[in-house]
Amino acid sequence: MVLCSHRVALPGTPSTCALDTAIVPLPSILLAVTLLLLLLCLKKSTENVIRLPYPYWLHTVYLVLVLAAFAMTILEMARLSAQDLGVGLLPVTPIALSIVMVVLWVERRGRTRLMSVTFCLYWLFLAAVETVKVVRLNVLDETIPNKASSPEYPASDQLLDNAVMVALYWLFFILELYTSIRMREVNKTQPYILHDLP
Repeated sequence: MVLCSHRVALPGTPSTCALDTAIVPLPSILLAVTLLLLLLCLKKSTENVIRLPYPYWLHTVYLVLVLAAFAMTILEMARLSAQDLGVGLLPVTPIALSIVMVVLWVERRGRTRLMSVTFCLYWLFLAAVETVKVVRLNVLDETIPNKASSPEYPASDQLLDNAVMVALYWLFFILELYTSIRMREVNKTQPYILHDLP
């Protein structure tokens, strides 16, 4: 499949093709590389796992919302494919989100500061590039009568789907930022080890 095709040319930059093939996937590519490097460099070291700095039910909601974001990315790719617009490198994002879900599941009773900071930076970067995409999709929605030109996936639907995703990403960033700040306040002389937690 062509990475992107039949895209409407928009005034200004970046184009929707550039967004889907280079800009939006970049945070997820960097996350995968970062986690791989951490796995290789830190596989023999251990980090204290600190008790969740928020209620357990909130962590469950966090996991469910990440799953919802994963589903939204799959939906977007399916609708882009149905309209024969190409999906670019967008499949990288659901792969990264699945990795995030695995880590969050493993850390469901205690978090490591390293992962919290890593995810905080990931959500910030992903939310920022998705915000740019939402702005450009708003231009697309105002530029063409997309109901007629793209009946399977009109610009208004693309805008709505991505607006939902960007809202989730900013929410995840705020939660991880709060987690990172709270974890720094924990007394390092009294760590909580994961297997000791109830």
